[in-house]
Amino acid sequence: MARSLNLKLWICLGGIICLSNNLLAKAFMGEYKGTFFPDKKFTMNATADVVAEGDDSYRIVIDARSDDPAQEGAFIEIYGKKSGSEVTISGRAGGYDWKGEIKDGKLNVRGHYGLHFELKKIESKSPRAGAKPPPNAVILLPYKAGVKPDMSGWTNTQWKALDNGSMQIIPGKGSNRTNKKFSDIKQLHVEFKLPLEPKGRGQGRANSGVYLLDAYEVQVLDSFGIVHTSGDCGGLYNVARAKVNACLPPETWQTYDISFRAARVENGKVKEQPRITVVHNGETIHDNVEIPKRRHRTKGPIQLQDHKHNIEFRNIWLVEGQ
Repeated sequence: MARSLNLKLWICLGGIICLSNNLLAKAFMGEYKGTFFPDKKFTMNATADVVAEGDDSYRIVIDARSDDPAQEGAFIEIYGKKSGSEVTISGRAGGYDWKGEIKDGKLNVRGHYGLHFELKKIESKSPRAGAKPPPNAVILLPYKAGVKPDMSGWTNTQWKALDNGSMQIIPGKGSNRTNKKFSDIKQLHVEFKLPLEPKGRGQGRANSGVYLLDAYEVQVLDSFGIVHTSGDCGGLYNVARAKVNACLPPETWQTYDISFRAARVENGKVKEQPRITVVHNGETIHDNVEIPKRRHRTKGPIQLQDHKHNIEFRNIWLVEGQ
């Protein structure tokens, strides 16, 4: 009995430590905006993504671009380590050594000959978060802040309705599908929040997917701050990567707005391949892209994939037709 209690205590302590570490990581990770000072005469706009990578380590990607095409910008990728209440930055990029810190929501990095960046953390938010469904929409997962959603439109009763108005994957309990089946989709709106998994890499970092007609996947993944592929967030596997990486940091509500034209099949032969348009956090990442396959479905449910991560979904609605 004592051994069992000790085991439960260690599990509880481990959970508390993990949660504490994630909260500390969240204080630093995210998007930053500010100014790049290449010399004493010019300045240009700069942005940075600070990505938590576990063990109090952070990858910092800084991009500076000028409105003047004749002025060269700057792109550096450096690393930082949490030390007390700040992240200490040091490293070599672009042929130079850099030093700096992240503290109190400010990111400062200094190089040689006066080169330096001054940036501030910004609130990351999708402009489509909380979008209201039009009158002709099919409500698949109703959303109201502070109210558990009605999950009766879905087949998997083992997923969890949360008090914040979202539906959460219960890892290992299987994917979830709508009771209704669809064909052409004028607009599918989905909101999702990815957990912070700083030690995860690639497909092991908050993985899920939105499937149209139970067959055509738009990938869901924490791909914030990376050089993305067709396997990353917003990607169409082995078909097309997103035109831009529109990902927001984990623990932020993100949005998909998807249009889909089903394949046209006559007498068992494919006359027209399906086509898809995807808007991620307000940015068009796929524009009427053809999805080539030998066999197609012309009707099916919407599927949300269980890939064993605690991902939340909310405010899901759909308008049928082209």
